[in-house]
Amino acid sequence: MTNSGDFDNQITQRQPQGASLPAQPGQIGHLSPASPSPGALENLSPTTSITRNDSMPCPASASRKSWPFRLMSALSTFASHIFGVVSIVILLAITASIPILQFISFGYLIEVSGRLARQRTFRDAMIGLSKASKLGSVIVGCWLTFLPVRLLSSIWQEAYLIDSSSSETLIAKNCLYLLIILSVCHIFTALICGARLRYFFWPLIAPVSLFVWVARRLTGIKAIRFIIKYTLGIVAPNIEKDISNAKPIGDWFPPLILLSRLRNENIYTTARDKSWNFFASLNLRYYMLLGLKGFVGSFAWLLIPTLLLVAASYEESGLSILFGILGVLFAIPIFGTLLFLQTHFSVDGKLVRFFQVGQVWRNFGRAPIAHLFALTVSLVLALPLFLLKIETIPNELLWTLSLVFIIFSWPARLALGWAYRRGETATCSRRWWLRYPMLLASVPVAFAFAIILTLTRYVSWNGALSLFENHVFLLPAPFWL
Repeated sequence: MTNSGDFDNQITQRQPQGASLPAQPGQIGHLSPASPSPGALENLSPTTSITRNDSMPCPASASRKSWPFRLMSALSTFASHIFGVVSIVILLAITASIPILQFISFGYLIEVSGRLARQRTFRDAMIGLSKASKLGSVIVGCWLTFLPVRLLSSIWQEAYLIDSSSSETLIAKNCLYLLIILSVCHIFTALICGARLRYFFWPLIAPVSLFVWVARRLTGIKAIRFIIKYTLGIVAPNIEKDISNAKPIGDWFPPLILLSRLRNENIYTTARDKSWNFFASLNLRYYMLLGLKGFVGSFAWLLIPTLLLVAASYEESGLSILFGILGVLFAIPIFGTLLFLQTHFSVDGKLVRFFQVGQVWRNFGRAPIAHLFALTVSLVLALPLFLLKIETIPNELLWTLSLVFIIFSWPARLALGWAYRRGETATCSRRWWLRYPMLLASVPVAFAFAIILTLTRYVSWNGALSLFENHVFLLPAPFWL
């Protein structure tokens, strides 16, 4: 299985710092890799520079924006990322509450730890922020657009129940049909223009946007720019350039964007291709297969201790105590290892990685503190989630519980990927006086979680069967059996 499954496709690998492109013959300002001779240095004039920085002007300083515009750009980017994170969490919670699609959420969480395990950054582990933000914008925009339709529909239904043949009922019905047509056209316009959230509200913000645009265009007059430069420009240099640099109205005003695309493009073909490319770039098949494989490998490890604990619940003779003790003893090493086996599996998605226990423990020995921290964080964050399994709720509200499960599972997966990466980048194992105490310290952590998991069968809605719904190692949902 290839590791190409992410919402953002593949992030371009950055060029290492200090690396340079090979010089071409006749390149201006090319320096020989060999050090210049002392005679060559003496022939240089005082104004001659041997650095590469003077070979070409740097446009960054000339086009540097003023600090108010940089601040607004940073706040806009931050808000977009926050909206993307919220959208991802909600979308994962919805899929986690739908049978079969639950594997997509599980595969996504495994991929989060896999990104860090493959020496990627924490930013890379936040998979699909831009696409989730756009998808969330479409969902929120469509929902708010049809809100007046739902309100008018309720008014028409009330009027119909009171008097179905009255003129008020007929007027409400005709207005409802008209509003539905306008809402569909409005959504169509927003989607064609780029599906940004602000495009769904353009009739509300158009007066303010047009006023700001006209004001910025007027600042192109020399007299006004001179006033701004020697008033606001004292506090924020270059602000007069930023204010007067207004985009053409055809680049941001939805009606003009729609007219331009209707005139220059085949709307159906463009919408079809972009929609297909967008959903194909989500790589849902990759996450589905990754989650399914991760579930199979994890369930194979959990099967024996879970069966023993379930048997201890149904057995009324003295064997129940024996089954319970055996189940806990089997669970301790499995609970202390399985999360790291999942992370090891996420590196390349091969199912055989679930059986490479020795490699996982060698990785533990190279970063024992990080592994113990990740194990503790993962199991501690899972404890409050058992309270949400006490009583079931209607199926249409299951996603609200899954929302909490996703929020608590995401940091745990980040910690696991970080610990695995620490072990992979370490050159050798830590000394024995650090390895073995950390290894022994993981035993009571796994033991405490095994005991708590065993006791939850008395308070969970599904009783002993809830032991199979192990949200720490399996699907991030409260009820999926």
